[in-house]
Amino acid sequence: MLSSQISVLSGRVLQQNSGLRTLHVHCTKRPLGHLRFMALTCNSRARWTSGVAACVSGGALAARLWKSKPRSVIDKNLHLCSNRSRATSSDADAPSALVVLKTHRHYEGTLFRCSHKSKALGGSDMKFSVYVPDTPRVHKTLPYPEDVEGFPVVLYLSGITCSDENVITKGNAQEHCAANGLIFVAPDTSPRGTGLEGEDAHWDFGAGAGFYLNATQEPWKQHFQMAAYIEDEFQDMIHDNFPTLGRDYVSLMGHSMGGMGALGVALRNPGAYRSVSAIAPLSHPSAVPDGSQPDVRSAFKRYLGDDESTWQKYDPVCLIKSCDDADSLPPMLIDQGADDEFLASGVLRTFDLVEACRANAVPIEFKLRAGHDHSYFYVSSVMEEHIDFHAKFLDE
Repeated sequence: MLSSQISVLSGRVLQQNSGLRTLHVHCTKRPLGHLRFMALTCNSRARWTSGVAACVSGGALAARLWKSKPRSVIDKNLHLCSNRSRATSSDADAPSALVVLKTHRHYEGTLFRCSHKSKALGGSDMKFSVYVPDTPRVHKTLPYPEDVEGFPVVLYLSGITCSDENVITKGNAQEHCAANGLIFVAPDTSPRGTGLEGEDAHWDFGAGAGFYLNATQEPWKQHFQMAAYIEDEFQDMIHDNFPTLGRDYVSLMGHSMGGMGALGVALRNPGAYRSVSAIAPLSHPSAVPDGSQPDVRSAFKRYLGDDESTWQKYDPVCLIKSCDDADSLPPMLIDQGADDEFLASGVLRTFDLVEACRANAVPIEFKLRAGHDHSYFYVSSVMEEHIDFHAKFLDE
């Protein structure tokens, strides 16, 4: 219990008699020199309660409140990580072991850069990043103890030429995920180093440009199975090795090609994800002009062949048009910079997606941002809003 009132910056007050049993207070520096804390409450899911900010003179309050509860009481009320999906994984389906390459303390959590050998991608070595908020103890090694709190997951898919590190170093998602008690996961955009001829010949095909699809054409089909990798093997590995709440608590987001990927995964698997958001998404690849930059149609032909009917399962507009149950789709946030050069050139076709949703009575939240382009200056500018969007649905 809090022993006295604490003045809260948002105007709310936490009192001893309010019924809130506080187990831990989490502090972080704010620009004005204040310290913000988020109380971990004893509710049914024991999530971080965001938006509660207080003026506190240091970190001692956090330690004092945490130590005031017997460990047995704390464990009984937490949603323990032993309840996550790792308990149900079979040996036959288990993803390959991961290797932690490096860790960084970042905001109120730990960033893991990892690699593993992917079965879905023909034995390719894949790198990825995972940011985990404090649990509440600082933890910088794997495995996590079985008795730690579990967190929901935001899975982020990046755009052409990017790796997992672009959003980690430029997107500023970690600060907002720490504030909301969310794990942030960023895989790579393709296999790399496969030895296939032409893999590195073009910036918009092959390495760094897997388009989150399952290739059917030689020689690419052995390694470029990014849809299967993201939807199954990769997520299984994350839930097996990190303190998540399991498959029922995952939201998707992505930028550009990754926006297409995130929308495609969500639309192909209705009911599987809590929410999806896309920043400047490649929305209608089937309708992109020939010879565009990036040359989307050429990439799809090389991966999938000339039969464009096989492209539709990866095309968000086509998936929206073929959906016969809009209520089964997750909440969607679509974000677009008005000065995006790829919007002007006809590559993104974001308005095709908006119109398809309108015509098929699929509800979306659409934001057109004046003055913003396609860069990570734009992505980082809207990141907090997207993380807050997902936190709202992951908290239900």
